[in-house]
Order: sequence, then structure tokens, then C-alpha cells
Amino acid sequence: MDHNKEFEALIKKDRDLHQSRSWRGNLLGYLEKVKADPTIAKLAHARTYDTIMKSGVRDIHENSDPHVKRLYKDESIKLFDFFNDEFFGIEKTLSQIVRYFHAASLKGEESRQVLYLMGPVGSGKSSLVEKLHRGLEESEPFYAIEGCPMFEEPLHLIPRHLRKEFEKMLGVHVEGDLCPVCRYKLVHEYGGKYEEFPVCTAEFSKRSRVGIGVVPPVDPNNQDTSVLIGSEDISKLDLYSEGDPRVLELNGALNIGNRG
Repeated sequence: MDHNKEFEALIKKDRDLHQSRSWRGNLLGYLEKVKADPTIAKLAHARTYDTIMKSGVRDIHENSDPHVKRLYKDESIKLFDFFNDEFFGIEKTLSQIVRYFHAASLKGEESRQVLYLMGPVGSGKSSLVEKLHRGLEESEPFYAIEGCPMFEEPLHLIPRHLRKEFEKMLGVHVEGDLCPVCRYKLVHEYGGKYEEFPVCTAEFSKRSRVGIGVVPPVDPNNQDTSVLIGSEDISKLDLYSEGDPRVLELNGALNIGNRG
């Protein structure tokens, strides 16, 4: 019986935590949250950078190991506790990667570039990406348009001609446009009343394909682009025309991974 109580307590604690982090409302409610805490609207690069940095960082010369001092001499290299227990000997590479995320989070030139990891077999490329996946999955939930196949940022609902005013009021920069599916819903289901569009929290999940997209290795000569950008659902072409947003399947890796 004692064990049963321990199990129940653990389950209840986890369920209460999940419920406390969950939220559902509309765009107006989300705007109030952003005004109170603009960081909840941060973009993918900033979220990944914060995930890495929150574990702590220190200078490599704080290490008392004489071998480390002899190896790196007077080089200024940061050690990130996020990677500390799993990666060894690639401190320079990790520093370069974190610098990329930092610059991209500040909306520098890197924010428009793709981070490409290249190296020999066994050099830790896949392990590094897996570590970032786990970091995102353990991070705070993010806010998304409810029912959106791309889990996109709710601020995309704000019309472009009003964005500058909203940016001044909220203290954030709004970038990006609504996906075709949400744009159709906004017009035909909500009559253009974007302030009433539902918003909810979502949690990163590689297995559920929420915020993290994975492309399986295939022959590059035969790769189907739908793996990256989705496709059209042929079964719906009998009901809707070819250009109708309702036939789109926005389930490609770039679609579902746009928030992470």
C-alpha cells in the first residue's frame, strides 16, 4: 500500500505540473500574456539558445586540470554545462554552435542561414542534435494557434497594417504570415475576427512531431520534397479544388519544426 501511495503521489505531481503549464484562450488573452512577458513570443533560435544557456556557462580556464590548460593555452573558450556530461574534446565546435544560435537569436545574418553539421562518422553530429531535441522537449511549453498544422506563432494573426502599433504596445517584433490553413479558417470560420481565434500551449515532442521535425536518411537522388514541405491530400480533391487550402497536408519536417 505504501508503494501505491508513492506511485499515486508521483502521478498526481506530474499531472498537476502539466495542468499548471497548460493554457487555452484566444488571441486577446495571449496578447495580455505577451505584454506581461514578451519572452514567451521568442523565436526558435532564441528559444534554443536560452535552453543551452540556462544550464550554466563558464570559462575553460576555470578548470584546474593542467592538461586542459596545456591543450588550450590562452584561448578563450566557454564550457556549456548543457553539453558537459555527454560531449568531450569538441569544446571549440560547441562554442561555434552556441555563437551561431546567439547571433541568430539577435536576428543577425545567421537567422537567415541553415546550421549544417559536417564531420566524419562517429564525431557526434547526431548525438548533438539529439541533445538539442531533448533540451527542447524539457523546456517550457510554447504558445501556438490551436489546430494549426504548423503550430505557428499566434502573433501571425495580427494584420500587417497593424503590426507596428502592436509591436510598440507589446515590445516584440512580429514576423511571419499565417499558413494557408489558418488563413482559410480565419476568413470562413471566424469571419475575419482574428482576436477570437483560439490559442493554446503545446509541448515540444519529437515522437508526436510537435516543433521538432526529423527527416529520415534516403537516397538524395530519389528524395521526395513532400518529406520537407508536405503535400496535397489526393483523397480530398474530389471535395475541393486543387488550390483549396483544405487539401494541403502541411506535415513536412520544415512545417512541423518551424517553432523548434
